[in-house]
Amino acid sequence: MNITASNRYIPNATEMLQFDVIEDDLFRARHNLDNMAGVTFGGQALGQSLAAATLTVNDWHCHSISGFFMRGGIIDDAIDYRVERLSDSRRFATRRVSAIQGGRVIFELLCSFHEGEEGVSHQFTDLGNPPTPESLIDLQVFAQENKHRLPENIFALLSKPYIFELRMLDLETYFETPDMAFRDYWLRIPSAADINDPRDHHSLLALLSDYWLPGTIAIPHGRNAGVKLLASLNHSLWIHAPVKVDQWLLYRTESHWAGNGRGLATGKIFSQTGQLIASVTQEAVLR
Repeated sequence: MNITASNRYIPNATEMLQFDVIEDDLFRARHNLDNMAGVTFGGQALGQSLAAATLTVNDWHCHSISGFFMRGGIIDDAIDYRVERLSDSRRFATRRVSAIQGGRVIFELLCSFHEGEEGVSHQFTDLGNPPTPESLIDLQVFAQENKHRLPENIFALLSKPYIFELRMLDLETYFETPDMAFRDYWLRIPSAADINDPRDHHSLLALLSDYWLPGTIAIPHGRNAGVKLLASLNHSLWIHAPVKVDQWLLYRTESHWAGNGRGLATGKIFSQTGQLIASVTQEAVLR
């Protein structure tokens, strides 16, 4: 077991999917990923839970997951993933995964796998004509160029290297308070380039799908609105196509509602060729 925190080491994509087998259908993750705020990154539970479930399913690919965050994960403590085989039918397999730390469940996931079959198809949404990721700057460069405009804690957060590489389409929107809640950005996990199993890329897509998504809810309320806590409550992901997460993906996010201390964000993830890879919905708490 090798539990890592961000001030020591940032695990790569391969390491995030490494487990020790404790017993049948019980797996211990070898690495934790810091969310830069003192607890484990929420997407870690999504990605590792799906990866653990995948170890119990032969060949089929996941098409949907739905998870509930119960407690923040402690960075320096191991997380175990217990998989329950709820059903195995002719075309589908369903699994429940409990992420356990210190004897307590911190996250629950339901996921479904499908053998795949012929059927009707359509896609009534498109990529549009966004600037290419190569024409944009990454977060670390953005932080350095705007250090004088950023609070000290935000500058420290954005300037740190991380497992993801992110490039915003419109940098100035970071400092604005628009009337609508939306944000588009290119995102990838460069260290996943050496991973060949497409099902591992789906697990990493689950991990990636949580990054920056809940922050969309706070956009129309400005930086001085007093939001001190923004944490994921639940997260659903529908996977529509194979993906390579080391390649650039366009994440289109928006929020149509917030109230009663909660908000809802939705997202669409596209490949550079315009294929809709995944649809995402997340509810978060804001205080």
